[in-house]
Amino acid sequence: MGKYFDDIHASWQSQLAGAAAEIDDSEAVCAAREAAVTAEGLSALGDALTKQLRYREAADAYSAALKLKPDDLSLLRRRAGRYISTLQCEKALNDLKECMTLGADRLDILYRTGLCRYFMNQYADARETFKECIDLCDDEMGIAVIYWHTLCSYKLEHTAALLVKYHAGMAVGHHTAYEKAVSVFAGARSFDDAYHEALNENNDLESVITLYGLCIYASYSEQSSCARKIMEQILQRDGFWPSYAYLAAWNDSFNFTE
Repeated sequence: MGKYFDDIHASWQSQLAGAAAEIDDSEAVCAAREAAVTAEGLSALGDALTKQLRYREAADAYSAALKLKPDDLSLLRRRAGRYISTLQCEKALNDLKECMTLGADRLDILYRTGLCRYFMNQYADARETFKECIDLCDDEMGIAVIYWHTLCSYKLEHTAALLVKYHAGMAVGHHTAYEKAVSVFAGARSFDDAYHEALNENNDLESVITLYGLCIYASYSEQSSCARKIMEQILQRDGFWPSYAYLAAWNDSFNFTE
């Protein structure tokens, strides 16, 4: 898949907590700034800033491009993604709604709408949105939808109805970390095995996805001290902070007392 972002990139402190980014422009950003006079040039600037995780600046670049091309689906979708990555979920929802009107992929938009609702603590709405997704999914997206639907159910103390869709041998593709957590939710794997494997995982993205699922599962299971410990461990693994699971954990941490 290649690199997700540049080696020199913004921290979550700048994108989520209001600190200054204080990083130099990459060569790609410098080149894009020189051409940022057309919608295409501004779009390229947004893409280059995105590679440095400078999501707030990227959203501004896409906004400037949208003034020139207001019904551009690609620009709207990319700006929505940057709003999600900075937990500006109301703005993201507005863009996602417009994307749907313009004919965007239904699963893509529903899934991210569900994530926005989850980040906004609107778990019932998020749960219903993820339920809408499931019939549109292959196994790879299905395991992610089951994961988030189940976490919504745990938050609401409802039955995790989509867990019946999980089975061993699902073709989960690169969504292996979601599968590791869901296998615990479904009783197909022990909590301790999945937990220790996630702790020893070198990749922060993979580790945090599984750990966040286990954290909410522990909270739901009334293992509050375990849940708090896992939350602390997640927040220390910020090497891939834009992941949806890290964003969810960071968002939860302010009120995480279960």
